[in-house]
Amino acid sequence: MDDAIGNVNGKIGMGTALPQAPVGMDDNEWEARLDLAACYRMVSYYGWTSVVYNHITLRIPGTDKFLINPFGLRYDEISASNLITIDIDGNKLSDSPWPVNKAGYYVHSTVHKARSDLHCIIHTHEPISQSLCATNSPAIPLTQEGCQFYERVGYHDFKGIVLDGTEGPLIVEALGEKNHTLVMRNHGMITAGPNCAWAFVRHLAFIRNTEVQLTAMASGSMNLINPEVMERTRQQFEGGSASANALVRHPEWPALIRLVDKLDPTWKE
Repeated sequence: MDDAIGNVNGKIGMGTALPQAPVGMDDNEWEARLDLAACYRMVSYYGWTSVVYNHITLRIPGTDKFLINPFGLRYDEISASNLITIDIDGNKLSDSPWPVNKAGYYVHSTVHKARSDLHCIIHTHEPISQSLCATNSPAIPLTQEGCQFYERVGYHDFKGIVLDGTEGPLIVEALGEKNHTLVMRNHGMITAGPNCAWAFVRHLAFIRNTEVQLTAMASGSMNLINPEVMERTRQQFEGGSASANALVRHPEWPALIRLVDKLDPTWKE
């Protein structure tokens, strides 16, 4: 995908010097580590964290291995080198002193197994989207960016803390074959995509649309968008024309990487 950090840096030069892969590490894995570490720092910057809880996972390209946060570190402490490699069942493969919150990974493993197109999964308990999760309302596209979620959101009812794989079939059913976003009632939300850029940009857009939706619901009046317009606008996002003349598919991604690097360059260590 053209948003991967190596491709973006090679195409436009992000203004951010990226270190070479450590000796013995494949370039694909190192670039995946840089992408995911930057993503964790972005989530921290936007305040979507629950201290050390929740996860963002990313498949190492061309493998059935995944990267995940060390359980116990804040998102602003995560770097490319301290991410942990796991297999698809959440078993730790890295030689790391930090544990993996395997119970928290169950939702991720379910999605990774069911949807080979969703390589990055972001799960947060961010309060704006969590507020929508606490209602019985669907996600209603009310903004231009929100239209990308038209017929792309699944819903999963709360059944307690996910400590095993028993909810897996219900999560798979809720996602179906086309949904990339999951509203987990009374719990939190998931966005996913083929890489970190897609998953993160969707998270950002969903939260923004949700904030608008909740405000409009409180006002008692919503100006709904025609379904045909929502579908056409979604196709513009999915097909790439919404990016206009940008040099990369998601120009906000390298812009945010520059911001993360300016704030604290330790993410790429």
